[in-house]
Amino acid sequence: MEIRNKYVYPVLVIMAGYILLSFPCIFHTITGYPCPACGTRRALTSLLKGDIYTSVLINPYGLLFTLLAIFYIAGLASDFIRKNRQFRDWLNRSEHHLTNKYVLLPIVLLTILNWIWNIHKGL
Repeated sequence: MEIRNKYVYPVLVIMAGYILLSFPCIFHTITGYPCPACGTRRALTSLLKGDIYTSVLINPYGLLFTLLAIFYIAGLASDFIRKNRQFRDWLNRSEHHLTNKYVLLPIVLLTILNWIWNIHKGL
């Protein structure tokens, strides 16, 4: 499924960032256990202070989200400057590949491992 509106992704990224940085973790509030993304806000804060090591120890998702955001913004800027759709077309093709079980399974397994690590750390 191709998303035709080129503004959907930036709006979703901004909304996700706002929710992540503004509200407490609903899962943690209800269950008392950390979710896989718990600690990401503190990890981002450490990363912005230049402390990459502490950021990764708190939650590797902070670094991952930052790298993905930089990649996404650079891709959109490249499309804007070149006046083409190369990056957006690549995103659409990537969406299709993410539904492949051989690509999705390692992502799910890494998320579960991160979740176990968060519980072990007592976030």
